[in-house]
Amino acid sequence: MSDHASDPASDPTARGRALDGGLDSALDPADAPEPDHKRAGILIHAFVAVAAFALLGMFTDTWQMVFIAVPLFAVIMMLLGSLHSDGSWERVSTIAIVAYCSGLGVLVLWSILTASGDAVLWGLPMSMGVIFYLLWPYTAVGAGLLYALVFDRTIDEKRLAAAA
Repeated sequence: MSDHASDPASDPTARGRALDGGLDSALDPADAPEPDHKRAGILIHAFVAVAAFALLGMFTDTWQMVFIAVPLFAVIMMLLGSLHSDGSWERVSTIAIVAYCSGLGVLVLWSILTASGDAVLWGLPMSMGVIFYLLWPYTAVGAGLLYALVFDRTIDEKRLAAAA
């Protein structure tokens, strides 16, 4: 005993209505901004270039090339994740991402440049001390705070309110 009148899929006027019966016009694809994939394409190409650079470092057994790729991967992936569907970035989020990854790059370079020295940082060789005492806490705390800032600024509140 099938009643097609109660089936929302068979009702042509049911298109555009949410499960609770309200209109989900905020989620209508016609109202979405026109996507621009140029920046996303550039970031994907940059990711491939950094991956090739790191792979070359792996094949040549040059750990510095692999290690320096980490902040480059971080900035590329964070910028890709914060990219709006229309191809734009929110200014404060972008500045925060670039600043965080610049700090990450400085710490990684500091660790690489002090790897062959005799200096000691709080009982560890300088390069290991930079990683253990500075880089590790920087990424453990800073990455979470950066995620919260970027998510808070890039979330589309209209789409969330319509879906709720």
